[in-house]
Amino acid sequence: MSIRAHNYVSPFDSQKLKSYVYEVKKPKAMVVLLHGMADHQGRYKALADRLTKADFKVLTIDQRGHGESLYNGILKGHFSDEDGWQRNLQDIRSIIQEVNRKDQLPIILFGHSMGSIVARSYLKHYESDLHALYLSGSPDLSPIATLGKVIAKTVRLVKGKQHPSPLLTKLSFGSFNKDIPDAKTPFDWVSTDTGNIAAYNADPLCGFDCTSDFFVEMLNGFDDVYTKDWLANNKKMPIRFESGRQDPCHKPKGIEWAANKLSSSGYENVSTRYIEGCRHEIYNDISRDELMDSFVSWCEDTL
Repeated sequence: MSIRAHNYVSPFDSQKLKSYVYEVKKPKAMVVLLHGMADHQGRYKALADRLTKADFKVLTIDQRGHGESLYNGILKGHFSDEDGWQRNLQDIRSIIQEVNRKDQLPIILFGHSMGSIVARSYLKHYESDLHALYLSGSPDLSPIATLGKVIAKTVRLVKGKQHPSPLLTKLSFGSFNKDIPDAKTPFDWVSTDTGNIAAYNADPLCGFDCTSDFFVEMLNGFDDVYTKDWLANNKKMPIRFESGRQDPCHKPKGIEWAANKLSSSGYENVSTRYIEGCRHEIYNDISRDELMDSFVSWCEDTL
């Protein structure tokens, strides 16, 4: 196995995006890993390594405003000043196509948290690109999402598009620790593993405040996958939802509601599973080794 950096410059605004390609000699498919909000691709290296041992080529992408793809090289948590959700989505597609141009491998798209919303948006717009879809820690649509977008647009109007907003962060995640006894940090809801919580809190590329425009665009992404219908063409595509039982992100309706949304669009091979004893980041939580093996097996079964 070898790892190489892939550099991409967006045709929309010359934004630079960094990805890493994990090459294997005889790949059976390519797994694309999409991280979550205020997260980055480097935190999925253990999963990428495990996949390469099973002869999967892996592509990890730092999405716009994250990791090594900070907006204009400096601003965290900002997609773009215009059409951020769609620009991020289309850039991801272009990166996948560039990396897969030679081998033309089946694409298994893995999305965690925000990445799971991006992955479902990708499914909606570019279904024919994909062989299978796996969704980790997928957040539910808040019952006050419409109000949240009004607030986010107001903050954007008053403070500007590139304003990092602690207020919007608090409104989005401020209640996530409420069911955790003796929470010691604002991010205990992320994991039950104290080492992972400490690493997350110490990482300057994790847990930051995203911009007002980012929150507006993120809610546009939720609208795209939860409130606007589409019809499946590849009805047999394998789709899997997995979340920690203690993950606050799938409340109030659970991952079953998200799965039913896809089933109602015509997908016939949608499954769900809760991981007991885990919170949001199941692949950095106490069951990570078992889950990585399980994910590899699922990928192999789809082939």
